[in-house]
Amino acid sequence: MKESRILVVFTGGTIGSAPAAGALRPAGEGARKLLLTHFADEKQRIFEERFQRKLFFDTVCPYEILSENLNGDHLEKLEACILERGAENYEGIIVTTGTDTLAYSSAALGYAFGELSVPMVTVSANYPLSDERSNGFSNFEGALLLILSGGHKGVFCSYDNGDNHFIHYATRLLPQMNYSHRVESVMGKVYGRITGMSLERTDLGREDQAKERQKGNREEPWGDKREIKREEENKEEDVVLSCKNLAKQKVLFIRPYPGIVYEAPGDYACVLLDTYHSGTLPVMERGFQNFLTKMQKKKIPVFAAGVPRGLVYETVELMKKSGVVILPPASPAAMYMKLWMALESGPDLAGLIETVFQNRGHDLDF
Repeated sequence: MKESRILVVFTGGTIGSAPAAGALRPAGEGARKLLLTHFADEKQRIFEERFQRKLFFDTVCPYEILSENLNGDHLEKLEACILERGAENYEGIIVTTGTDTLAYSSAALGYAFGELSVPMVTVSANYPLSDERSNGFSNFEGALLLILSGGHKGVFCSYDNGDNHFIHYATRLLPQMNYSHRVESVMGKVYGRITGMSLERTDLGREDQAKERQKGNREEPWGDKREIKREEENKEEDVVLSCKNLAKQKVLFIRPYPGIVYEAPGDYACVLLDTYHSGTLPVMERGFQNFLTKMQKKKIPVFAAGVPRGLVYETVELMKKSGVVILPPASPAAMYMKLWMALESGPDLAGLIETVFQNRGHDLDF
């Protein structure tokens, strides 16, 4: 029987936590053992029969935190740890992490390892594994199904919402809403669906659809006549996105709210403006134009994420006229990570804009 060796990278999060002294805390070896025992012992026979493979897990833990404490240093350690282990030594890699920053950590891995020849899958949980409501085991199982079914490469996320279990592209995740355990992708566009012990691809034909859209003459609010480069083109010219030295780079990420006061930041390299669901911002609020004028004087580029295709509101046109760079439709969390990671390569403004407008890890492939 063929052997399948899989690297499991533990970083903490709810999937690696347990109740203690009235609060959830990282549980260390106990949570890891609970997860691996479930699959190495209890479910080993099922996977052997389904895939004619015997599973072997290698494990590593570069850090263990509750994911709300995630920062640039952690992501740098995570990337370095995976590189040191060598993806070529495994049939696939599973990274356990927390849901609070799942969209951010997944995007970081999606950009850093987007060209990986084996699948990497992020896995989290809505409740600790000791809680019968937890989807942690199901999410992990989905990752195994993706890896063992073969023919997949790149970075993904496996998440079971209860009424559906999807395999998401790592760069398309939206941050979870307050009071919700659901994980969703931008526009609901996912890589595949898990049903029982099978994976059904749902994105087939999307690249052809994207090419057809690019042939059209419709003016997009984010286009500015820039062509979004395909992953298959000009790879030798692409800026390499890495988590190295992330802690030294600073991106100001601002979310809109009624009555917002725009204040000029200090030593930030760029600004990313999140938008309301319709892709708008309170541009008539006091200080907006003054804020942009100060940014231009400081030569700090200002970007806006979350603007949809098609007919847009007049406020979007005002943003464009005021010098805000409108990014293509994508996850704002992913765009934040993309800008943050691109700054390490030191591109000038034109280079930074070109980098974030390139399709990477299927983040712009709609």
